[in-house]
Amino acid sequence: MTDPVFDYYPRGTPLFLSDAMETAMHEALSAGRPAGGALDAIENAQVRQLERDPAFRDRMREAYATAGVNLVSPTMGSLDPTKPFREGVRQDVARWQARVDAVEWFERVTTPAEARAVADRGDVGVIPNVQNLGAAIVGDVDEVDVLYNAGVRIGQLTYNSQNDLGHGCTERVDAGLSNLGIEAVERMNDLGMVVDLSHCGRETTLDGIAVSEAPAAVTHSFPRAVSPHDRGKSETELAALADADGYMGILAVPFFLDPGNSDADFDIFFDAVEHTVDRLGVDRVGVGTDWGSWTPELPEPLREGILRSFQGMGFREEHGVDIGVGYGPVQAYEDWGVIPEGLRERGFTDEEVGGLLGENVLDYWARVVG
Repeated sequence: MTDPVFDYYPRGTPLFLSDAMETAMHEALSAGRPAGGALDAIENAQVRQLERDPAFRDRMREAYATAGVNLVSPTMGSLDPTKPFREGVRQDVARWQARVDAVEWFERVTTPAEARAVADRGDVGVIPNVQNLGAAIVGDVDEVDVLYNAGVRIGQLTYNSQNDLGHGCTERVDAGLSNLGIEAVERMNDLGMVVDLSHCGRETTLDGIAVSEAPAAVTHSFPRAVSPHDRGKSETELAALADADGYMGILAVPFFLDPGNSDADFDIFFDAVEHTVDRLGVDRVGVGTDWGSWTPELPEPLREGILRSFQGMGFREEHGVDIGVGYGPVQAYEDWGVIPEGLRERGFTDEEVGGLLGENVLDYWARVVG
């Protein structure tokens, strides 16, 4: 039996470029498309490569095996600022369906039981998420059902800024959930969708925890006691999450864990895990690296434009976002194995490490779906 190893991984796949993918990028840039549009072109070309090239499929499978990850939660959407957010989400849902159709060892999973079965078979399970539910449903709560029917199982209510549901963590003010936000949470509860509060502001986070009948999650964040950054969660939020029997995944982003420092010490990640375990308990904490479009995998010609895209999504200069960087010993997704090694070095038992790597998030998900 293979243990489940889960990561909240917005990119979803390692981004090693084939000749066709690189050509698609340059053609998009030459046509005047923004960096986010060129990244979409790369992703579309990757799907074609997965459909047609067995050696490319084998290379990707080996990357997951080397990383030791068998369950990923990719974020549906586009970083193209000229594309309506809702449209980018739907296009990416279709793109991920094409990947699953093309690759026999990629499987979309919609329940904790399916996730365990996929991991046990040695395949890679895909659990789609949306990081800005308010922008994805555009004021229509029935659109939550549409996303659920398309396989999305994790819905982050807001991104950094205010939307129709509530306020994000970099917004100037935070008044909590709107009436529509409450309706959305109630619909998510009815469906069994995870209420994710990772980028939400403090009051919106507390509201989300209180309003949700099912335990809420913070899939990729860290405690502000370790790092005083807007993306972190306060002691009050951690206490509320613990009281609600929720879950928190710790991200591995250097310039968040050590504000503005792209060369942050990797030990801060483990400090964040330990602090969160102290507050929530070792069975309610996991890993959500947030590895993706800020990492060394992103091609050099896209980095400046992608940084502008992030700045257009509520990150400001003081948030220290950097592009094209890794985090200490993790310079490619295949380096993910340093995480379980470091957890053991911090004194976590094998059973506890198994929980932190995957069992805890699946147990949490089972509490959500009942």
